[in-house]
Amino acid sequence: MEDSQLAMAETALVALQLPALSEAAEPLLLPAPAGGVKVLPRWAVEDHCLRWRLKYRPKADDELDRRGSDANGDDGRQWVEIELRSFTRELPLIGLEHNVMHYFTVALETPDGWSRWSRVVGMAPPAPEPPAKCAAVFANVKDVTTAIVRWTRPIDYAAAEPGKVARYRLLVKWTPAPPFAGSAGGSPDDAGSMEVLIDEDADSCEVPDLRPLRDYTFQVAAANVMGWGEYSDPSPKLNMPPWVPNQLQQPTLRRATHHSVVIQWQHPTNKEVGVDSFRFRWTTSQDWKSKVEELNGVSANLSQHVIHGLSAGETYLFQVSAVNSYGMGIWSESSLPVKTPDAHVPSKIKRIDVPEKYRSFVTLRWAPAEENGFEITRHVVRCGHIDDMSDAQEMEPTVERKNGADICNLRHLKKLQYYFQVAACNKMGQSDWSDPVSVDLSSTAPAVTAS
Repeated sequence: MEDSQLAMAETALVALQLPALSEAAEPLLLPAPAGGVKVLPRWAVEDHCLRWRLKYRPKADDELDRRGSDANGDDGRQWVEIELRSFTRELPLIGLEHNVMHYFTVALETPDGWSRWSRVVGMAPPAPEPPAKCAAVFANVKDVTTAIVRWTRPIDYAAAEPGKVARYRLLVKWTPAPPFAGSAGGSPDDAGSMEVLIDEDADSCEVPDLRPLRDYTFQVAAANVMGWGEYSDPSPKLNMPPWVPNQLQQPTLRRATHHSVVIQWQHPTNKEVGVDSFRFRWTTSQDWKSKVEELNGVSANLSQHVIHGLSAGETYLFQVSAVNSYGMGIWSESSLPVKTPDAHVPSKIKRIDVPEKYRSFVTLRWAPAEENGFEITRHVVRCGHIDDMSDAQEMEPTVERKNGADICNLRHLKKLQYYFQVAACNKMGQSDWSDPVSVDLSSTAPAVTAS
């Protein structure tokens, strides 16, 4: 008997501690942008809620406003029902028809079972509003005429479908740059601004045809079904670079001599910026920090040129750059090294002829010898009366350059048979003797040309 009474007392105590829920409390409703409602069920900690259910539906056309009524929602109409665990304390519902009254009711499950549905409460989801301001608008230079503008989508981008952004409008403003000496183009634009329409959902846009040496700012506005939102704050200023030519490819070299080389190059790819001339530089150092020489003003119509003034026996690197009215492009990468031939004595004089011959006077003429690295400083002539030149004597005549040939005159000769040889001299020494040419002053025989 005592055990039975004790059990009844414990049951009564539990009943006092965990009163059964007869009806759930009304949920709290919060409006969400563009056809949304956030539902927050309410229960106390001591209720020990396990799960909860939500029913909602729009108001029918023939139905009176039930906001604040004491109906339990069991009215025979079709409801949408959702069941959730107790750790979900708020439920956002999106995609509801805006400006139409919707009804909501909840029920709670406790250890004692399910409660009755709460009183029905109503709310009309708010209509979409124009998008908020875009944030973090910034721009970068893509090339000399194009900028890439990026921005952060407005907050209501993630709302229901009616509130989503459908297009953007980009406002471009600039401060006209002062005229550049020699630059092409008309007068500065009077408007100082332009708009670019973007008919898609995006977070970036390329803006072409921008002018060099001009400060630009960018603002973005978004639009949805309700219209255009406010323009964003201006981006930081973007100064477009001058329209200088692109960096050229490394030049190629050929036909290297002791003092010259032929350089070839390709024109820049951004042909719209124009080229006024080309510039070259070359050096014998590997780091371009010393012994650098330059050549400016090479015609823009050329794609190859002869570089003179090199030293014999040196290894050179070459670079090329294009120049226009805005300035010079970046130097190209260095060419492959090219070595000029080592210097040595002049080449052997190949051919001597005698254009004039008198009884005591002879003119010798020959094609100039190749210098082979150093300037020819003098010539030596030797003459003899025997073809093996065993009795030859040397002299240093005065040599003149006429019509591309070297000429010397020998006077006060005797009326004898002569054999002449010529050699050229430079800093490295004397060349080999030419083949002998025979001149007979004892008769009126014609001059003989050495083969």
